[in-house]
Amino acid sequence: MKTYSSPLIPIGNYFGRNFYYPIIFILFLRSGTCGLLYQIIWLRLAFATFGIITPVVSVTISVFMMGLAVGSWAGGRYIDDLTNRTGWSAIIFYALIECLIGLGGMLVPHLFSWGQALLLPAGNFGSLRYLLLSAIVLGIAILPWCLCMGATFPFMMAFIKQLNRANKTGFSYLYLPNVIGAMCGTALTAGFLIELLGFNRTLLLAAFSNFSIAMVSLILNLLYSRPVPVAALDMRSGDTVPIRLPRQNNTALLSSILFTTGFTSMAMEIIWIRAFTPVLLTTIYSFAAILAVYLLATAIGSWIYRKHAGEERAVSAPYLMALLASFSFLPVVLGDPRMPVGQFMKVAAVLFSIFPFCAVLGYLTPKLIDDRSQGDPKTAGRAYAINVIGCILGPLFAGYLLLPLLGVRFSLVLMAIPFVVYFAHYFKTLWIQNYRLTIFAIVLTVLLLVSSTNFLLSYEDSAFYRSGVVRRDYAATVISFGKGMDKRLL
Repeated sequence: MKTYSSPLIPIGNYFGRNFYYPIIFILFLRSGTCGLLYQIIWLRLAFATFGIITPVVSVTISVFMMGLAVGSWAGGRYIDDLTNRTGWSAIIFYALIECLIGLGGMLVPHLFSWGQALLLPAGNFGSLRYLLLSAIVLGIAILPWCLCMGATFPFMMAFIKQLNRANKTGFSYLYLPNVIGAMCGTALTAGFLIELLGFNRTLLLAAFSNFSIAMVSLILNLLYSRPVPVAALDMRSGDTVPIRLPRQNNTALLSSILFTTGFTSMAMEIIWIRAFTPVLLTTIYSFAAILAVYLLATAIGSWIYRKHAGEERAVSAPYLMALLASFSFLPVVLGDPRMPVGQFMKVAAVLFSIFPFCAVLGYLTPKLIDDRSQGDPKTAGRAYAINVIGCILGPLFAGYLLLPLLGVRFSLVLMAIPFVVYFAHYFKTLWIQNYRLTIFAIVLTVLLLVSSTNFLLSYEDSAFYRSGVVRRDYAATVISFGKGMDKRLL
């Protein structure tokens, strides 16, 4: 491990060796805020440029996730080489990456405008040529900056490792503020910033935030240019005892779970957007509300994991899979349009239905990556990339195949099946540890599965409208029902 020296006095060490952790926490919180701000505004601009259709949502989310995956893998793979060859601290490269993200955020609207002019002769929104070209334009416009966002995790983890080689939970420490920041970015952007400032000024505000993150990072490098002695520091406090994590030998199983959770969660997000639009009234509101709840639940789950890991009582993967097997069916149950409640309660019910599932994922994802990486940036970047690759493929699979062929209800049921399979895989372990809880989980999961496939309905089921006609494809679902003056078109 290369050491770094400087004639400057390391002022931060004067206040204590844990002085920098709150600063890193705030930096990553602000970085997460900017990331989701960009995603929401880029999606709104993409709608205005390429049409309000499901493929635009799917491609935007998938390209965003692709950048995170490749950036995470490449950042973890090359950060040690970069620091060894240049003699620079990893946080300098983190600062450079934040500057690039800020520049990219301001360039994307201009790239979309260029793409719009290019696509004018490409045909209507539904043509294969238009869909292909618009996907290429979206990729060119936003992928480079998403690559930079993905590299932020391993770059900052490498800096933490330079300061404290005994640290083994760097990923989960960064994951928590990143998710909290993403939640704040979603709420602020959709609820206030766009209305007050408009798209361009909001993007300028985010870019300024990225530049300020870079500046603080460079100052932090000067303050901590000399390495901290290898004392095991718990990042939550000044304790000198590291968080001890069990080393996981079954890397294939961990990788499959990381890929599956990314794939199913992002596929479900696309399905939830279409399923809940009749309740939340528009696709834009549906996307923003679901994303906000998703991130809030993920942040809470991640915070609980950090607390449990510090106390060395983290919940094991078998128990988490039992919870996911049941919680994954809740959106079907609480999204049934026949619920005898008012509009407000329906909105609350559909948003609450995704909360437990997302909270467990927020607990499981950083736990698995911490278990796998033991604080190593390269391994963490690779593990996170596997998770995000699933996030790339999930929206495409849901938008182009599942929804047109199966509709929202059976698509959600199909996406819940992998968790039932993992639950079955861990059955023996769970039975030995707590057979009563295992029996309860089995009964609940089977009951929810049978109800979802046989008795419950969604807003896309023609049986709910009696005489209704339902048509769906990759772009949208269209429902016509009623007679005479009561005819409705959704």
